[in-house]
Amino acid sequence: MACCQPLQPLANVDPTIYCYLGTTCTCISSTLSGFGHELVKRLDQFGFTVFAGCLSEKSEGAQNLQKECTRRVHILKLDVTKSEDIRRAADTVEKICRGTGLWALVNNAGIDSFGDVEFCTMEMYRRVADVNLFGLIHVTKALLPLIRKCKGRVVNVTSVKGILSRPTISVYGNTKFGAENFSDCLRLEMRKFGVKVSIVEPGNFGGLTGIVRDQNLERLMSEMEKMWESADKEVQEAYGREHLEEQFKGLHKAPQNCAPNMGPVLRALEDALTSETPAIRYLVDGGRGLIDWYNLFGRMNYYLPTEWMDFIIDKAWNFGIR
Repeated sequence: MACCQPLQPLANVDPTIYCYLGTTCTCISSTLSGFGHELVKRLDQFGFTVFAGCLSEKSEGAQNLQKECTRRVHILKLDVTKSEDIRRAADTVEKICRGTGLWALVNNAGIDSFGDVEFCTMEMYRRVADVNLFGLIHVTKALLPLIRKCKGRVVNVTSVKGILSRPTISVYGNTKFGAENFSDCLRLEMRKFGVKVSIVEPGNFGGLTGIVRDQNLERLMSEMEKMWESADKEVQEAYGREHLEEQFKGLHKAPQNCAPNMGPVLRALEDALTSETPAIRYLVDGGRGLIDWYNLFGRMNYYLPTEWMDFIIDKAWNFGIR
């Protein structure tokens, strides 16, 4: 995992935070690795009380946080697909934050699946949606009363893939488009309570976060075999095995092609959590080159006709921009 950039002082901080500093409570839904893991450490340094959700309290990520952070960080066992875990986590947060309420929730739990619609199984669609969309909704609903209490924030981490479609991402993209819509609806509903809702949309950072690394990469490659084996013979003949293998080759290159560090996303998350006037959306450029192509296309997508965008994305895809 690449090191994040040096800690910078918070700017344009909402004065409400200063009323609670030292007891300001923030809950992060997934902190085993990636953005969530680094954000816990940075918020701890700023003096926040942080609830760090982890699939297992004995995991390497959870143990690292316990070693490196102060007692302000509380490790919560939290599988966002399990109602009992969410209920227990909400009870713990309420017990500790009873006096002040919960300043912020960061929903960043996520998994990925990859492939053409005709190869992806319904089980893949359901499994990814359970984490990326329904888990996000369930955790938010459980903690909203505490957030309303102190007119706090909800920060949902989606993706550029939640504002721009391209081949092979329907499983993942469905959930991110859904999370964008959920966030927009929630933002409008929370206005009367003074609660702010922001969306952080990382671009090409996948090689840093673990979503296409290590065990997750092994799972994706294993999924490819299952997709081929479960596909109808007619689908196999229409696409060919080589087509499927070619699509998955790029996953191994993700760490070389993505951004060199998580700093830009972490700064966006910090701003969403602490700024007096946080942005509604933070589209964060990643990648190694001068341009994060899909973030550029995402911005263009707001202005150009769909037919034009289809043409551009199709040409980019065939040119190897993925």
